[in-house]
Amino acid sequence: MAPHSLFPSVEAMLTPEALAALGGAPVAEARCTPLTPEFAKSGSRLVLVEADPPDGPRFVLKRVDPARDWLMRATDDGRCRSVALWQHGLLDRLPPPLAHMVLACAGDGAGSAILMRDVGPAMLTNRPYTPAANSLTLAAMAAMHAAFLDDPALAAPEAGLCTLERYFPMFAPATAWRELPAGDELPPLILEGWERVSDLLDPGLARAVLALADDPTPLCAALRRAPQTLVHGDWRHANQGLAYGEDGAATVILLDWQLAAIGPPAVELGRYLGANSALLPGSKEQSLDKYRALLAARLGPRLEDAWWRPQLALGLLGGFVQDAWAIALKATTWRVGADARDHWRADLAWWSERAREGLVYL
Repeated sequence: MAPHSLFPSVEAMLTPEALAALGGAPVAEARCTPLTPEFAKSGSRLVLVEADPPDGPRFVLKRVDPARDWLMRATDDGRCRSVALWQHGLLDRLPPPLAHMVLACAGDGAGSAILMRDVGPAMLTNRPYTPAANSLTLAAMAAMHAAFLDDPALAAPEAGLCTLERYFPMFAPATAWRELPAGDELPPLILEGWERVSDLLDPGLARAVLALADDPTPLCAALRRAPQTLVHGDWRHANQGLAYGEDGAATVILLDWQLAAIGPPAVELGRYLGANSALLPGSKEQSLDKYRALLAARLGPRLEDAWWRPQLALGLLGGFVQDAWAIALKATTWRVGADARDHWRADLAWWSERAREGLVYL
Protein backbone atom coordinates (compact mmCIF):
# COMPACT_ATOMS: atom_id res chain seq x y z
CA MET A 1 0.00 0.00 0.00
CA ALA A 2 1.21 3.51 -0.81
CA PRO A 3 1.77 5.74 2.26
CA HIS A 4 -0.72 8.32 0.92
CA SER A 5 -4.07 7.92 -0.83
CA LEU A 6 -5.37 10.18 -3.58
CA PHE A 7 -8.65 12.02 -3.39
CA PRO A 8 -10.97 10.76 -6.15
CA SER A 9 -11.44 14.27 -7.56
CA VAL A 10 -10.45 17.91 -7.11
CA GLU A 11 -13.96 18.69 -5.88
CA ALA A 12 -13.63 16.11 -3.10
CA MET A 13 -10.24 17.51 -2.09
CA LEU A 14 -11.59 21.08 -1.86
CA THR A 15 -14.66 20.47 0.28
CA PRO A 16 -14.70 22.47 3.54
CA GLU A 17 -14.41 19.21 5.48
CA ALA A 18 -11.32 18.10 3.56
CA LEU A 19 -9.65 21.52 3.76
CA ALA A 20 -10.33 21.67 7.50
CA ALA A 21 -8.66 18.31 8.00
CA LEU A 22 -5.70 19.23 5.80
CA GLY A 23 -5.23 22.74 7.15
CA GLY A 24 -5.87 21.96 10.80
CA ALA A 25 -8.57 24.62 11.26
CA PRO A 26 -12.36 24.74 10.78
CA VAL A 27 -13.47 25.80 7.29
CA ALA A 28 -16.96 26.98 6.30
CA GLU A 29 -16.33 27.89 2.66
CA ALA A 30 -13.54 28.11 0.09
CA ARG A 31 -12.89 30.56 -2.75
CA CYS A 32 -10.78 29.67 -5.81
CA THR A 33 -8.92 32.27 -7.90
CA PRO A 34 -6.71 31.46 -10.94
CA LEU A 35 -3.05 32.47 -10.62
CA THR A 36 -0.70 33.47 -13.44
CA PRO A 37 2.84 33.42 -11.99
CA GLU A 38 5.57 34.81 -14.23
CA PHE A 39 7.77 31.72 -14.14
CA ALA A 40 5.17 29.01 -14.82
CA LYS A 41 5.76 28.30 -18.52
CA SER A 42 5.09 24.60 -18.99
CA GLY A 43 1.30 24.65 -19.34
CA SER A 44 0.23 23.66 -15.83
CA ARG A 45 -2.49 25.69 -14.10
CA LEU A 46 -2.32 27.23 -10.62
CA VAL A 47 -5.26 28.21 -8.43
CA LEU A 48 -5.25 30.10 -5.12
CA VAL A 49 -7.64 28.41 -2.68
CA GLU A 50 -8.72 30.66 0.20
CA ALA A 51 -10.59 29.06 3.09
CA ASP A 52 -12.96 31.45 4.86
CA PRO A 53 -11.48 34.53 3.15
CA PRO A 54 -9.91 36.89 3.93
CA ASP A 55 -8.42 35.55 7.17
CA GLY A 56 -8.59 31.75 6.80
CA PRO A 57 -5.84 29.38 5.68
CA ARG A 58 -4.64 29.63 2.08
CA PHE A 59 -3.57 26.87 -0.28
CA VAL A 60 -2.27 26.62 -3.85
CA LEU A 61 -3.74 24.03 -6.20
CA LYS A 62 -1.61 22.90 -9.13
CA ARG A 63 -3.44 21.09 -11.95
CA VAL A 64 -1.27 19.20 -14.43
CA ASP A 65 -2.12 17.20 -17.52
CA PRO A 66 0.19 15.94 -20.29
CA ALA A 67 -2.30 17.28 -22.83
CA ARG A 68 -1.59 20.82 -21.56
CA ASP A 69 1.93 20.55 -20.13
CA TRP A 70 4.64 20.27 -22.76
CA LEU A 71 7.38 19.55 -20.22
CA MET A 72 5.43 16.51 -19.02
CA ARG A 73 5.35 15.28 -22.61
CA ALA A 74 9.02 16.08 -23.17
CA THR A 75 10.12 14.16 -20.06
CA ASP A 76 7.69 11.24 -20.47
CA ASP A 77 5.77 12.17 -17.33
CA GLY A 78 2.47 10.50 -18.11
CA ARG A 79 1.67 9.69 -14.45
CA CYS A 80 2.75 12.99 -12.82
CA ARG A 81 5.94 12.21 -10.94
CA SER A 82 5.31 14.99 -8.40
CA VAL A 83 2.23 13.06 -7.28
CA ALA A 84 4.02 9.69 -7.40
CA LEU A 85 6.87 10.94 -5.19
CA TRP A 86 4.35 12.15 -2.60
CA GLN A 87 1.99 9.16 -2.88
CA HIS A 88 4.74 6.59 -2.41
CA GLY A 89 6.45 8.37 0.47
CA LEU A 90 9.73 9.57 -1.03
CA LEU A 91 8.92 13.22 -0.26
CA ASP A 92 8.26 12.22 3.36
CA ARG A 93 11.89 11.11 3.53
CA LEU A 94 13.37 14.52 2.68
CA PRO A 95 15.90 15.34 5.42
CA PRO A 96 15.79 18.56 7.44
CA PRO A 97 15.82 21.40 6.66
CA LEU A 98 13.93 20.53 3.44
CA ALA A 99 10.13 20.73 3.16
CA HIS A 100 7.89 20.07 0.13
CA MET A 101 4.54 21.63 1.25
CA VAL A 102 2.34 19.00 -0.47
CA LEU A 103 -0.79 18.32 1.60
CA ALA A 104 -2.88 16.14 -0.71
CA CYS A 105 -3.24 15.02 -4.32
CA ALA A 106 -6.17 13.97 -6.47
CA GLY A 107 -7.02 12.53 -9.82
CA ASP A 108 -8.13 15.25 -12.23
CA GLY A 109 -9.59 13.71 -15.37
CA ALA A 110 -6.64 12.58 -17.45
CA GLY A 111 -4.30 14.58 -15.23
CA SER A 112 -3.56 15.17 -11.57
CA ALA A 113 -3.97 17.91 -8.98
CA ILE A 114 -1.62 18.82 -6.14
CA LEU A 115 -2.75 20.83 -3.11
CA MET A 116 0.00 22.71 -1.27
CA ARG A 117 0.25 25.18 1.56
CA ASP A 118 0.48 28.74 0.26
CA VAL A 119 4.02 29.86 1.04
CA GLY A 120 4.11 32.80 -1.37
CA PRO A 121 5.77 35.32 1.00
CA ALA A 122 8.61 32.87 1.68
CA MET A 123 9.45 32.22 -1.98
CA LEU A 124 12.71 33.58 -3.42
CA THR A 125 11.35 34.22 -6.91
CA ASN A 126 13.77 36.53 -8.72
CA ARG A 127 15.34 37.70 -5.46
CA PRO A 128 19.13 37.62 -4.97
CA TYR A 129 20.43 34.87 -2.72
CA THR A 130 22.22 36.26 0.29
CA PRO A 131 25.38 34.40 1.33
CA ALA A 132 23.38 32.91 4.21
CA ALA A 133 20.54 31.81 1.89
CA ASN A 134 23.00 30.24 -0.55
CA SER A 135 24.71 28.37 2.29
CA LEU A 136 21.37 27.12 3.63
CA THR A 137 20.37 25.99 0.16
CA LEU A 138 23.60 24.12 -0.49
CA ALA A 139 23.39 22.49 2.93
CA ALA A 140 19.84 21.28 2.20
CA MET A 141 20.92 20.05 -1.22
CA ALA A 142 23.87 18.13 0.22
CA ALA A 143 21.61 16.63 2.90
CA MET A 144 19.14 15.35 0.30
CA HIS A 145 21.80 13.97 -2.02
CA ALA A 146 23.55 12.19 0.85
CA ALA A 147 20.29 10.76 2.21
CA PHE A 148 19.32 9.19 -1.12
CA LEU A 149 22.76 8.24 -2.45
CA ASP A 150 22.50 4.83 -4.18
CA ASP A 151 19.06 4.25 -2.64
CA PRO A 152 17.36 1.35 -4.47
CA ALA A 153 13.92 2.93 -3.88
CA LEU A 154 14.74 5.49 -6.57
CA ALA A 155 14.68 2.83 -9.28
CA ALA A 156 11.24 1.53 -8.29
CA PRO A 157 8.78 1.96 -11.20
CA GLU A 158 6.15 3.51 -8.94
CA ALA A 159 8.49 6.41 -8.12
CA GLY A 160 8.32 7.46 -11.77
CA LEU A 161 11.56 9.42 -11.69
CA CYS A 162 12.81 11.00 -14.89
CA THR A 163 15.71 9.32 -16.66
CA LEU A 164 18.68 11.41 -17.71
CA GLU A 165 17.91 10.49 -21.33
CA ARG A 166 14.63 12.42 -21.03
CA TYR A 167 15.92 15.07 -18.64
CA PHE A 168 18.72 16.63 -20.69
CA PRO A 169 16.84 17.07 -24.01
CA MET A 170 13.80 18.86 -22.55
CA PHE A 171 15.01 22.16 -24.03
CA ALA A 172 16.63 20.64 -27.12
CA PRO A 173 15.89 21.94 -30.62
CA ALA A 174 14.16 18.66 -31.50
CA THR A 175 11.84 19.04 -28.48
CA ALA A 176 11.06 22.65 -29.36
CA TRP A 177 10.25 21.76 -32.99
CA ARG A 178 7.97 18.96 -31.81
CA GLU A 179 6.10 21.24 -29.40
CA LEU A 180 5.98 24.31 -31.64
CA PRO A 181 2.47 23.63 -33.04
CA ALA A 182 0.98 23.64 -29.52
CA GLY A 183 1.56 27.40 -29.32
CA ASP A 184 3.34 27.56 -25.95
CA GLU A 185 5.61 30.51 -25.21
CA LEU A 186 8.96 28.79 -24.70
CA PRO A 187 9.51 26.54 -27.77
CA PRO A 188 10.05 29.49 -30.19
CA LEU A 189 12.47 31.07 -27.71
CA ILE A 190 14.34 27.80 -27.35
CA LEU A 191 14.85 27.62 -31.11
CA GLU A 192 16.01 31.25 -31.23
CA GLY A 193 18.39 30.61 -28.36
CA TRP A 194 20.01 27.61 -30.03
CA GLU A 195 20.54 29.68 -33.18
CA ARG A 196 22.41 32.20 -31.06
CA VAL A 197 24.48 29.42 -29.49
CA SER A 198 25.61 28.45 -32.97
CA ASP A 199 26.51 32.08 -33.72
CA LEU A 200 28.29 32.86 -30.44
CA LEU A 201 30.23 29.71 -29.60
CA ASP A 202 33.27 28.21 -31.25
CA PRO A 203 31.78 26.09 -34.09
CA GLY A 204 33.22 22.81 -32.82
CA LEU A 205 31.95 23.38 -29.29
CA ALA A 206 28.54 24.49 -30.55
CA ARG A 207 28.21 21.31 -32.64
CA ALA A 208 29.19 19.11 -29.70
CA VAL A 209 26.72 20.76 -27.29
CA LEU A 210 23.90 20.68 -29.85
CA ALA A 211 24.56 17.03 -30.58
CA LEU A 212 24.29 16.18 -26.87
CA ALA A 213 21.12 18.23 -26.54
CA ASP A 214 19.42 16.14 -29.21
CA ASP A 215 21.03 12.83 -28.17
CA PRO A 216 22.53 12.85 -24.65
CA THR A 217 23.24 9.10 -24.62
CA PRO A 218 27.06 9.45 -24.24
CA LEU A 219 26.61 12.02 -21.46
CA CYS A 220 24.09 9.84 -19.60
CA ALA A 221 26.28 6.76 -19.87
CA ALA A 222 29.28 8.66 -18.49
CA LEU A 223 27.25 10.12 -15.59
CA ARG A 224 26.07 6.65 -14.56
CA ARG A 225 29.65 5.72 -13.65
CA ALA A 226 29.19 7.83 -10.49
CA PRO A 227 26.92 7.11 -7.49
CA GLN A 228 23.29 8.06 -8.17
CA THR A 229 20.90 10.02 -5.98
CA LEU A 230 17.59 11.88 -5.98
CA VAL A 231 17.87 15.04 -8.07
CA HIS A 232 15.11 17.66 -7.84
CA GLY A 233 15.98 18.70 -11.37
CA ASP A 234 14.76 22.32 -11.30
CA TRP A 235 16.32 23.85 -8.19
CA ARG A 236 15.88 27.50 -9.07
CA HIS A 237 14.66 30.64 -7.35
CA ALA A 238 11.06 30.29 -8.56
CA ASN A 239 10.75 26.86 -6.88
CA GLN A 240 12.52 27.67 -3.62
CA GLY A 241 11.60 29.50 -0.45
CA LEU A 242 13.04 30.11 2.99
CA ALA A 243 10.93 30.16 6.16
CA TYR A 244 12.12 30.85 9.70
CA GLY A 245 10.58 29.56 12.92
CA GLU A 246 10.24 31.50 16.15
CA ASP A 247 13.50 29.94 17.28
CA GLY A 248 15.24 31.24 14.16
CA ALA A 249 15.61 27.79 12.60
CA ALA A 250 15.35 27.86 8.81
CA THR A 251 13.28 25.63 6.57
CA VAL A 252 14.26 25.34 2.92
CA ILE A 253 11.05 25.03 0.90
CA LEU A 254 11.38 23.21 -2.41
CA LEU A 255 8.35 23.06 -4.71
CA ASP A 256 7.59 21.52 -8.12
CA TRP A 257 9.08 18.02 -8.29
CA GLN A 258 7.94 17.53 -11.90
CA LEU A 259 11.50 17.11 -13.20
CA ALA A 260 12.81 14.94 -10.36
CA ALA A 261 15.35 12.47 -11.70
CA ILE A 262 17.97 9.88 -10.82
CA GLY A 263 21.51 11.10 -11.35
CA PRO A 264 24.77 12.04 -9.62
CA PRO A 265 24.82 15.21 -7.47
CA ALA A 266 26.42 17.43 -10.10
CA VAL A 267 23.34 17.17 -12.32
CA GLU A 268 21.60 19.28 -9.65
CA LEU A 269 24.51 21.69 -9.45
CA GLY A 270 24.50 22.25 -13.20
CA ARG A 271 20.87 23.37 -13.12
CA TYR A 272 21.23 25.35 -9.87
CA LEU A 273 24.21 27.38 -11.13
CA GLY A 274 22.72 27.89 -14.59
CA ALA A 275 19.21 28.96 -13.67
CA ASN A 276 20.19 31.10 -10.64
CA SER A 277 23.46 32.49 -11.97
CA ALA A 278 22.69 36.21 -11.78
CA LEU A 279 21.19 35.87 -8.29
CA LEU A 280 23.97 33.95 -6.53
CA PRO A 281 26.55 35.60 -4.25
CA GLY A 282 30.23 35.20 -5.02
CA SER A 283 31.62 33.01 -7.76
CA LYS A 284 30.31 29.70 -9.01
CA GLU A 285 33.55 28.10 -7.81
CA GLN A 286 32.78 29.28 -4.27
CA SER A 287 29.35 27.64 -4.37
CA LEU A 288 30.84 24.43 -5.77
CA ASP A 289 33.55 24.31 -3.10
CA LYS A 290 30.99 24.96 -0.35
CA TYR A 291 28.68 22.24 -1.63
CA ARG A 292 31.51 19.70 -1.85
CA ALA A 293 32.58 20.42 1.73
CA LEU A 294 28.97 20.01 2.93
CA LEU A 295 28.56 16.74 1.05
CA ALA A 296 31.91 15.46 2.34
CA ALA A 297 30.81 16.18 5.91
CA ARG A 298 27.85 13.84 5.38
CA LEU A 299 29.46 11.13 3.25
CA GLY A 300 32.92 10.95 4.79
CA PRO A 301 35.13 8.45 2.93
CA ARG A 302 32.27 7.62 0.53
CA LEU A 303 33.05 10.87 -1.28
CA GLU A 304 36.06 10.04 -3.44
CA ASP A 305 37.82 12.24 -5.98
CA ALA A 306 37.83 9.28 -8.36
CA TRP A 307 34.10 9.74 -8.97
CA TRP A 308 33.58 13.31 -7.77
CA ARG A 309 35.77 15.08 -10.32
CA PRO A 310 34.45 13.36 -13.48
CA GLN A 311 30.78 13.66 -12.47
CA LEU A 312 31.28 17.33 -11.61
CA ALA A 313 32.73 18.08 -15.03
CA LEU A 314 30.00 16.03 -16.71
CA GLY A 315 27.22 17.52 -14.60
CA LEU A 316 28.29 21.05 -15.51
CA LEU A 317 28.46 20.01 -19.16
CA GLY A 318 24.90 18.75 -18.73
CA GLY A 319 23.86 22.07 -17.23
CA PHE A 320 25.13 23.83 -20.35
CA VAL A 321 23.47 21.27 -22.62
CA GLN A 322 20.19 22.21 -20.94
CA ASP A 323 20.57 25.96 -20.54
CA ALA A 324 22.95 27.15 -23.28
CA TRP A 325 20.01 28.46 -25.31
CA ALA A 326 18.75 30.59 -22.40
CA ILE A 327 22.19 31.91 -21.46
CA ALA A 328 22.80 32.93 -25.08
CA LEU A 329 19.47 34.74 -25.24
CA LYS A 330 20.06 36.56 -21.95
CA ALA A 331 23.49 37.60 -23.22
CA THR A 332 21.96 39.13 -26.35
CA THR A 333 18.26 39.88 -26.81
CA TRP A 334 16.02 38.31 -24.15
CA ARG A 335 14.29 40.79 -21.83
CA VAL A 336 14.85 38.38 -18.91
CA GLY A 337 18.15 39.47 -17.41
CA ALA A 338 18.38 42.47 -19.74
CA ASP A 339 19.84 44.57 -16.91
CA ALA A 340 22.70 42.09 -16.55
CA ARG A 341 23.96 41.63 -20.12
CA ASP A 342 27.60 41.79 -19.09
CA HIS A 343 27.00 39.10 -16.49
CA TRP A 344 25.41 36.75 -19.02
CA ARG A 345 28.16 37.34 -21.58
CA ALA A 346 30.74 36.38 -18.96
CA ASP A 347 28.50 33.46 -18.01
CA LEU A 348 28.50 32.19 -21.57
CA ALA A 349 32.30 32.17 -21.56
CA TRP A 350 32.43 30.38 -18.18
CA TRP A 351 30.01 27.68 -19.23
CA SER A 352 31.82 27.21 -22.53
CA GLU A 353 35.01 26.38 -20.63
CA ARG A 354 33.14 23.99 -18.32
CA ALA A 355 31.62 22.28 -21.37
CA ARG A 356 35.07 21.73 -22.87
CA GLU A 357 36.23 20.18 -19.59
CA GLY A 358 33.21 17.89 -19.46
CA LEU A 359 33.59 16.70 -23.05
CA VAL A 360 36.96 15.16 -22.12
CA TYR A 361 35.17 12.59 -19.91
CA LEU A 362 32.77 11.28 -22.56
